[in-house]
Amino acid sequence: MNKHYSKGFFSIYLLPTILLLFVSCTVQYVAQYDESIKNEIIRIASEVNMFYVKLLETDEVERTYDIFQKDYLAIEVDLNTLLMRNKIRPLNEESIKQGEIALELWLADKEQHKINNNVSDFIINQHKNQFQRIFIAMALGEAIK
Repeated sequence: MNKHYSKGFFSIYLLPTILLLFVSCTVQYVAQYDESIKNEIIRIASEVNMFYVKLLETDEVERTYDIFQKDYLAIEVDLNTLLMRNKIRPLNEESIKQGEIALELWLADKEQHKINNNVSDFIINQHKNQFQRIFIAMALGEAIK
């Protein structure tokens, strides 16, 4: 009777439980942690923060695009380089997507400044906070790899 009980227990309870574990567990491969990428994210975040602080410190009537064009271009190059580094790394789709979002937002901000030839305090603070959230997510995402 003991043998019959153990076979029944195995087939009724244990086998389905084991199968369920294998079916419900998925493995998601991600790129390995790269401290240099995390440091690059933090450096670019600091550069973007400095850009917005400089904008805020400039009188609103003097916030013309021409004055800040070099800063826009330097940060654009840094964001493109970070994106390229992430694209080179295998299994790095999440970081690539975050980099693309950051670059798209940066280019949109640059284009709006070029069109309006001015930026309000409200927009500066809004975009500064937006980029801070993006860079925090990027750095945390890299750190947990």
